Amino acid sequence: MPDPTTTTGVLIVGAGPTGLTLACELARRSVPHRIVDRAERHSTASRAKTIQPRALEVADDLGVVDRILELGAVHVPSRHYDRDRVVSEAVEAAVGVAPSPEVPHPAPVWISQPRIEAVLRDRLAELGAHVEMAAEVTELAQDDDEVTVTLRTSEGPRLVRARYVIGCDGGHSIVRRQSGITLEGTTYERHRWYLGDVHIDGLDRHCQHIWMTPEHGVLSLFPLPGTDLWQFQASIPADEQSPAEPSLELYRQIFTERADLPGVRIHSPGWLSLYRINVCMVGRYRAGRVFLAGDAAHIHSPGGGQGMNTGIQDAYNLGWKLAAVLDGADPALLDTYEQERLPVARAVLQDSTARLHMVMRAAEDGDGAYAQRNLTDDFTTGLTITYRGSRLSWPAPAPSAGPQAGDRAPDAPCLDTSTGERIRLFDLFRGPHWTLLAFGDDHGDLGRLTSGDRSVPLGAYTITTSRTTTGPHVVLDGERHAHRAYAVGSGELVLVRPDGYLAVRCPARDREIVERYLDTLCSRGAGAVPTDQGRSR
Repeated sequence: MPDPTTTTGVLIVGAGPTGLTLACELARRSVPHRIVDRAERHSTASRAKTIQPRALEVADDLGVVDRILELGAVHVPSRHYDRDRVVSEAVEAAVGVAPSPEVPHPAPVWISQPRIEAVLRDRLAELGAHVEMAAEVTELAQDDDEVTVTLRTSEGPRLVRARYVIGCDGGHSIVRRQSGITLEGTTYERHRWYLGDVHIDGLDRHCQHIWMTPEHGVLSLFPLPGTDLWQFQASIPADEQSPAEPSLELYRQIFTERADLPGVRIHSPGWLSLYRINVCMVGRYRAGRVFLAGDAAHIHSPGGGQGMNTGIQDAYNLGWKLAAVLDGADPALLDTYEQERLPVARAVLQDSTARLHMVMRAAEDGDGAYAQRNLTDDFTTGLTITYRGSRLSWPAPAPSAGPQAGDRAPDAPCLDTSTGERIRLFDLFRGPHWTLLAFGDDHGDLGRLTSGDRSVPLGAYTITTSRTTTGPHVVLDGERHAHRAYAVGSGELVLVRPDGYLAVRCPARDREIVERYLDTLCSRGAGAVPTDQGRSR
């Protein structure tokens, strides 16, 4: 940091998956920003190890999903034991595990958090930005125009002035404390765990190994894909008042007491930790020009593997809105971040806590298959998240079947008529722009929607089932996958937000609704819905 004081558009504090996702979002939109982290070096601890289907779609949009799929694993079996005897083995249940036209990534991918962070850092570097390490926030103050942040660095204190500051700095967030936002919730003292990354010899790496007993609780050994490490997870009995400090010797003792498989050796730990489960969240995501995302705003139990994924989606929601406001849109647009994401975090906390209790009940009953039988819903995928109540979601004049304004925009395989190449709707969505899907053939001049005085970047495409309709921006839906996914016949317009959710859906004859939406977005009234449009349900 060569200058004592620097200015930027956005300062991101924290370089975990949430902060890195936001940095990539801003970098690909050429938004001036900086991302800093207090640590001297990147973490190697596998605190999270699951990326869910909706977060995979975010990775697709950012251009990194292929790398994540290459490094991770899908459908890792779970092998349950009674001491050294195998009781059962099965792939964890998942809703719609086979890819479909609408959902190309239906199952979670097992991959350690450090690998996800490395993939996002590489993508950030491709976009011309990087993380500044060993830069710790010590003070934060703001006025009507900017936020002034003091950083402690190896070169001494440095000041950064930013239009906005985003706290992605975890459960102990200094940004949250400095901005006066309170984190409220519960610490489950009865649910404490020993965690760690260790090496294990003599154990089959093709599956997760699980022991559940009323006496000891849960022991899980999970092979981290693409590495030679295992994640060690062991619940601590509720009646154990003063847990010992984590150590290799202790972890070996736990294994001997609960499993004692012959020929297995645990050694060379990379990270060991005593973990207390906290279920907490903030009551607001914003204080003036300061926003919170990820664990800085909500801390989940590990049930369902949703914490990291919720943070990634926080960043995905906030990034395009920050870019729009810095480009001249009404700052009220940023109010929709809390409106849309806070209810999601609340629902995730409830679900992940219920899952934790279910797992612990299974352990108390000594029934390792209980949780597997009862955790089969699709909530954790993130695919059912909806923003129907948002001010950015304009309901159709006469709602039809299929996804509505505020719902996730489905994928579908199609054909680019100008090149003859097979493409997907996700290929059309990929990037920092809005997308208009015009189902049917007679839509007049769609180019008029993408030009003029509007600053909104928009790609408009005709989605047709007629093989005689061709040309630039004409997409053939010959097998009607797109029409079925959106439940349309013909003559409909669907406007998709940069983060892959429907903003407007209306008959083609009502195209002025789309025009009014785009004009409103570009104006100083972007955060409000016109009174003649009405509120979303």
